[in-house]
Amino acid sequence: MTALVEKKNQSGTRYFENEDGEFAAKECTGCEVIKTANRFNKHKNKIGGLSPCCKECERKYRQENKERIAEHKRKYRQENKERIAEHKRKYRQENKERIAEHKRKYRQENKEGDQLNCMRRRARKRQLPDDLTLEQRNAVLGHFNSSCALTGCTDGIHLDHVIPVSVGHGGTTMQNMIPLRAELNHSKSTRCIFDWFYDVKDHFNLPQTKFDELIGYLADINGMTADEYEGYVRWCHDNSRSLDETGSAG
Repeated sequence: MTALVEKKNQSGTRYFENEDGEFAAKECTGCEVIKTANRFNKHKNKIGGLSPCCKECERKYRQENKERIAEHKRKYRQENKERIAEHKRKYRQENKERIAEHKRKYRQENKEGDQLNCMRRRARKRQLPDDLTLEQRNAVLGHFNSSCALTGCTDGIHLDHVIPVSVGHGGTTMQNMIPLRAELNHSKSTRCIFDWFYDVKDHFNLPQTKFDELIGYLADINGMTADEYEGYVRWCHDNSRSLDETGSAG
């Protein structure tokens, strides 16, 4: 510190400048220890553009006053709803391109997670179970060696809801997801998997053994026998619920 020039602001807080007049260190108003500038958080309206207290003191304060801080934030949000909403709207308006680029980059770097979120959102909007995790998704794919459950194809694999979300049952859960190649997934669409398979198995040259193995897997993961599982799936289709995005029955 001997090479630094000591000064004081109007409140008496000591700070130090180097020989070029640049801000180098200051006294923490919490622990009253002189620390270098990088030991303080930024605060544009304070001396040197730094927070009055050092990072360590701020961290200690937050830990000791968690409930008080949380209550203060809750009260502020409650009393300033319109102001906060307007600030968010203005920020989005002024940063459209930046936000769009951030979303594009995120989706590019997190394709699997983004796709999973979309599937979960579809179920959640209809008040269906939506607890499929990325680990569970990978476990489902791993069970089928990252290939189509009916053909073994590894190209263009889609995760399919066995019981479609549009039926109003099932949801985005580990127990309701299977990997199918894109062509089969589009063909199945919202149909009952049993009716669909027997209608298209010759057209797509789908082996019965593969289908039986798939139903065995689905029955087991749902804690049912194969016959019970077929009965359950058919019941879901026979008792389809038309739900809007708020989850209200139509």
